[in-house]
Amino acid sequence: MEILVFGAGAMGSFIGGLLSRRHKVVLVGRSEHVDAVRAHGLRITGKTSVVAKPDASTTVPQNARPDWVFVTTKAYDTANAMLALQRLADRSTFVTLQNGLGNAETIAKAARRVITGTTAIGVTYVGPGEIRHAGVGDTVLGAWSHVDEADLVRLRDLLADVGIVAQVTSDVRTELWSKLVVNASINPLAAVAGVPNGRLVRDKRLLVVLESVCREAASVAKAEGAGVDAEEIRHRTVLIAKRTAANRGSMLQDLDRRHRTEIDAITGPIVRAAARHRIPVPLNQALYAVVRARESAS
Repeated sequence: MEILVFGAGAMGSFIGGLLSRRHKVVLVGRSEHVDAVRAHGLRITGKTSVVAKPDASTTVPQNARPDWVFVTTKAYDTANAMLALQRLADRSTFVTLQNGLGNAETIAKAARRVITGTTAIGVTYVGPGEIRHAGVGDTVLGAWSHVDEADLVRLRDLLADVGIVAQVTSDVRTELWSKLVVNASINPLAAVAGVPNGRLVRDKRLLVVLESVCREAASVAKAEGAGVDAEEIRHRTVLIAKRTAANRGSMLQDLDRRHRTEIDAITGPIVRAAARHRIPVPLNQALYAVVRARESAS
C-alpha cells in the first residue's frame, strides 16, 4: 500500500511510523521534524520501541498516488490541509482520527471517500524525529462518505497488521461524541492543572472535577442524539486517564509550547450544543474560558 500522512506530529508520526514497516509511507510535516526523520529515521520510545524509516517531506510529493491519506493535523488546520490535498481528493480514501467534532465534515467537502473514527492511544512529541508512545487505547473506525464495510475492514486489517488494534462501528456518531466527552473531561482539565493524565485520578479533588465535567458533557451528548450512558462513560474516562497516566495531553503540550490549542473543537461543541439545548454546563464553560484566556496570553 501507498500511504500519506498529512500533519505528522505525534499521532500522525506514530501511525505512519508503524505502517512504514510494511508499506510505502510519506510523512508530511514541519521542516525540523522532517529533516530529523530523513537523517536518522523516526524514533518511537515508550510502550513501543522502534526506529522506523518512512519517507518524509514538508509538502505533498508531486508523484504521490496514495491509497490512503491520514489527515492528522490539529482540528483548526483541517480546512487548510484539504487545500494542500485537493488533487488527491478523488483517488484516495481519507481517514481522520483527529480530536473534536467537525473534521470529517470538513474533509468530505473536498474528498469523496472518507472514513472517520476515534483513538485513545496516547502519544507525545518529544522533539524532532522522536515521539513517545505513552498510553495504549482503543481505536474505532466508521464510515462517513462513500465507503462501505469492506473498506472499513480493509483499514482495520491494515492497522492490525502493524499492531494498532481497531474496531469497526455502524454508529460512528455515538463514537465521536463518546470520544469528545472523554477528551473534554481529561484534556482541558489536565492542561489547566498542568499535570499528566494520571494525576487527574490520583488526586481526589481533581477526580471530583473530572467526573463532574464528564457528567455535564454526557448530558449534552445525549441531547444531541448520541447513545451514551453517563455512568459507563464516566467509568471509561477514568480508565483512559489511568491507562495514559504518564501522558501529558496534547492541550497541555500546546500550552507548554505557547501554541494554539484544540479547545474550540473539543469543549467548544459541548458549550455550543448546551446553549442550544439550554443545558447548564458551568464546569465546561469555565474550562473553555480559562484555556482560551491562556491561549490569548501566550
